[in-house]
Amino acid sequence: MEESPIGSHVPEAGPDSQRRDARDSLFVLARLRPEGSSSEGDTVRVRNVSSGGLMADASDGYRTGMRVDVILETIGTLSGSVAWAEAGRIGVAFDHPIDKARARKAKPKGDDVFRHATNDFRRPGLKPR
Repeated sequence: MEESPIGSHVPEAGPDSQRRDARDSLFVLARLRPEGSSSEGDTVRVRNVSSGGLMADASDGYRTGMRVDVILETIGTLSGSVAWAEAGRIGVAFDHPIDKARARKAKPKGDDVFRHATNDFRRPGLKPR
């Protein structure tokens, strides 16, 4: 048996895979819902993302070809279709490429970033006179 040279690894999907972009592994939560649905959808754990799609842990209610909206906190709402679904995971192909680096950014924290100063310098537990 001939060993393959280092760096010649073929992706899991095989040499005829439709993958054209490197995927970044990450764990973020997102919302996933059928396109046009008024429901909040399901919370899913995104396992990896590329500019053209993502893989997530999801319920078995999603089928190949189904149109979905994916809501990522750092990017917003993305439209796409389910490329594959099996064993509690799905792959979603986005309609338009995204900047995958934005999916990695931490969620902005809003007002809790800064604490407002107070003039109350008492130690906790002491009663005022």
